[in-house]
Amino acid sequence: MSSCQQYSLIQLSIPYASVVYNPRVTKGSGPASNQVCHQSPRTSGRDFLKRELNQSIAFTGAPGRHPTSLEDPQIYNPPTDPAPPTATTIPLSARTLKSPLLAAHFSVFLIGLNDAALGPLIPYLQPSYNIGLTFVAIVYICNFCGWILAAFTNAHMTARFGVGGAITFGGCIQLLAHSLQFWRPPFPVFVFSFFLAGWGIGYQDAQANAFVGGINESHRWLGLLHGVYGVGALVAPLIATNVASRSERWERFYCVPFALAVVNLGLLGWGFRGLVRSGRVPVGDAQKDLKRVLARREVWLMALFFFCYVGTEVTAGGWVVEFLIRVRNGAPSKVGYVASGFWGGLTVGRLVLAEPTHRFGDRRMVFLYLVLAIGAQLIFWFVPNLITSAVMISILGFLLGPFFPTGVLVSMRLMPRELHVPAIGFMSSMGQAGSAAFPFLTGAIAAKKGVKVLQPILVALLVAMIILWKLIPKVAKRTD
Repeated sequence: MSSCQQYSLIQLSIPYASVVYNPRVTKGSGPASNQVCHQSPRTSGRDFLKRELNQSIAFTGAPGRHPTSLEDPQIYNPPTDPAPPTATTIPLSARTLKSPLLAAHFSVFLIGLNDAALGPLIPYLQPSYNIGLTFVAIVYICNFCGWILAAFTNAHMTARFGVGGAITFGGCIQLLAHSLQFWRPPFPVFVFSFFLAGWGIGYQDAQANAFVGGINESHRWLGLLHGVYGVGALVAPLIATNVASRSERWERFYCVPFALAVVNLGLLGWGFRGLVRSGRVPVGDAQKDLKRVLARREVWLMALFFFCYVGTEVTAGGWVVEFLIRVRNGAPSKVGYVASGFWGGLTVGRLVLAEPTHRFGDRRMVFLYLVLAIGAQLIFWFVPNLITSAVMISILGFLLGPFFPTGVLVSMRLMPRELHVPAIGFMSSMGQAGSAAFPFLTGAIAAKKGVKVLQPILVALLVAMIILWKLIPKVAKRTD
């Protein structure tokens, strides 16, 4: 086997420099200008990646076709071509991918830890700050504003600084957010930290999904990526409940995400160091790509689906503890762990259901999961038993597990490749904005009507997801 054939298939959806390796063109057929194996055996994959990316970025904005599927990639032409394409075909070894994959997974783990932490802490921060549920809801709306900012600026950040620059900047912002939380600051500062967290996490989530979504057999990689998110969300309630129930200093929990954010920033800077560029892409090109993304009907449908899905996920995981305390009369030190059951079910669902979802069809399986999820939610609603509630919320998490990675895969099949990063970035950030919008809505209504409104809100969100999934165009199944 030649050195060219030892590389695995990957496509990095980087705007203006999509990187695709197609093993079919490494077998010696075709004109010499179309050969992709220029790399010396002694040249590392990372050095080759840097050199080829720099060459492709130098021709940013030049006219040329964009590949639309893995079966028909456009081959990169040398610089002498009068209109060099914006896609580059190069080989990437598994060793080359190891560091960015590790960094992306750790980043998503920390995102999960952040998303699931606030819910179990609500019963403790309310008396600490002497606030009601309305003020708790304000925390979520500030988080929502951060996500919206990330959604509309992600394309510009990626165009200007590359995948590596955008995701590392997001890590910096998240570190700043956690540095404002662990010393129990004044409530306005605590609220502002969640705006920063939403902003920074928005960049990281968008880049990680677009990066991992371009890998061969991406349904498995995305299932693993979001499974790692679930692990972070699983351990957050365990740690938060343990810290808050043993001491009045509940804010000490945030020492954990702060320390992990330091590690995360180092990993992002190291793992994505070969995917950083400095200001060579005209901002106008990023603006054009964003306008193209926003003009597509399927983008808005997927964004709304993600908006409702992530809203369901974080509303259920964030408010279930308060619901069980106020409505089912559970003890805070006990029911705080029920949230971990939900996130644990979500993690297992993402790992276990990825393959059957891919094998039997994304569209029909998501419909099936949604119908079963509504059934589990109705049992949770109408059977007033703590044990039944704990079991049903875990089953709900399990059934919701594969939705986000499946949605990313479907979105990438609906989009031309050159729009993958701005489209996935916008949809992911808008979706994650739901993680703040619906918990805020739940809190605002609960302040007037009581936490019992959680159940009808969750059922309504699940029904809305069925309608949106039905409206999303059908796409051909990608055989990777």
